[in-house]
Amino acid sequence: MATLYRKYRPQNFSEVVGQNHIKLTLEQEIKTGKIAQAYLFCGPRAVGKTTLARIFAKAINCAKKKVNSAEPCNKCLSCEEITAGRALDIIEIDAASHTGVDNVRENIIASARVAPSRSKYKVFVIDEVHMLSISAFNALLKVIEEPPAYVIFILCTTEVHKVPTTIISRCQRFDFKRISVSDIVKKLNYIIKAEQIIVAKSILEEIARYAEGHMRDAESLLGQIVAIGGREISREEADLVIPRSDLNEVLNLLDLLIKKDAGSAIRLINKLVDDGVDLKNFLNDFIEILRKIMLGKLSPQLVEKLAMELGENIELKINQLSQNVALEQILFFLEKFIRIRGEIKVNFIQQLPIEL
Repeated sequence: MATLYRKYRPQNFSEVVGQNHIKLTLEQEIKTGKIAQAYLFCGPRAVGKTTLARIFAKAINCAKKKVNSAEPCNKCLSCEEITAGRALDIIEIDAASHTGVDNVRENIIASARVAPSRSKYKVFVIDEVHMLSISAFNALLKVIEEPPAYVIFILCTTEVHKVPTTIISRCQRFDFKRISVSDIVKKLNYIIKAEQIIVAKSILEEIARYAEGHMRDAESLLGQIVAIGGREISREEADLVIPRSDLNEVLNLLDLLIKKDAGSAIRLINKLVDDGVDLKNFLNDFIEILRKIMLGKLSPQLVEKLAMELGENIELKINQLSQNVALEQILFFLEKFIRIRGEIKVNFIQQLPIEL
């Protein structure tokens, strides 16, 4: 059985989660026929760089693409070969294991001189391009400067600062972003419906938060949980895979602190320890929520740009709590809990710094 992230890998632009600013530009280039010779896809891992490179290669070589559409048909011979990974004219190279200049000469420069066997374009997708040596980059630079008309390069990297500026300046650069919690939840929801699995929305939101914007990580986590739980996933089964840290309890603790109910707050912390909650993760979530409230107090626009999205249900509760607390109090809590987080490991009684 194929892993979920492979089984549900997007096969056209509309299936790609997030990255709308990049999809729109690439689709427009395909529609108008103004294809660049070299592209640089940079950004965090597992956000769709290689997937989008394959879809782009598929679209520009599609034999039955509709007029005024950028979407590949996924039915012609070219599309089927690219989907199956059999296309001779789509050459994927892992630069991490082919770092030397000889590999660039043999795998890229020599191959670029030969016209495509079936496709309109010969596409080189070079993953982790920042791993190439200086001499390999110099060899690559020459062919990127003056490539044959039928050759297109798509360079993918997670560390763009390691790519020479001479290469970057000759590429059309696209910066990929981490995927939002809501977009990841939508994709996971689509997968569980297709697989006919029952999973609570709160569990999907927790997977999305833990994945930290990496779609492949979220799909892998869901796959692990499904392997344990079968057709209906319980909270206990999800907790076996996702480190336990309940955001509802984080909000309950904050509510008790705002009300200055120290007794109940200490009981809550000890209950969490007894339930096996990782206090370090719990405090990380607590500080993240305090930061989110702080940014909201300063300017609502800052929350959209800088704060982590936590899911619909949690966001509503945060908004309610935010109305009952002053900015000064939030800053006081932040200062205290950032210090406490560093003290947890060195204490014999793990929860003691929080109780104090």
